[in-house]
Amino acid sequence: GFALIAAGMKGAQADACTLLSSDAIRQATGERVTNTKAVSQAVGKVRQSQCFYSLPTFTNSISVTLTSPAGLSRDAAREMWERWFHRGEDDKEKDRGKPEAEEEEAAAKAAPVAGVGDEAFWVHSFVGNLYVRKGNRFLRISLGGKMTDEERQTRAKALAADALRRLR
Repeated sequence: GFALIAAGMKGAQADACTLLSSDAIRQATGERVTNTKAVSQAVGKVRQSQCFYSLPTFTNSISVTLTSPAGLSRDAAREMWERWFHRGEDDKEKDRGKPEAEEEEAAAKAAPVAGVGDEAFWVHSFVGNLYVRKGNRFLRISLGGKMTDEERQTRAKALAADALRRLR
């Protein structure tokens, strides 16, 4: 179909709305997607493609962000990941107040998650966020809803598995 041609023309710019199948979302949440909204932006050396999957129970809606290298720096997203999840305390002090510091601060409370992608972390804020790295790109899957943190994490891992299969 037409969507496929459009996707092909964009080449490496993967659209986050192609990463989760309706089946995987239905299995994880028990609900059907009512709408998807895509937003894409270049931030410095990385490109972030985000998709908001709306569900009938709005609090159960899912947000997926794919961070990929943009331009010439093939390692930009990977470097950002390293900075968020593998930095020493000294570095953290230096960077306070920078635009992405908020996300980095959340990452400081990250718990490693085994068996997803090349590396993964769970960050609990008012929603649950699963960060998954695959090669030089990474995903963030955010889930809200009235459930325990464990249930959220289980759902997020199932969704991540589906997304990684589609991430070419």
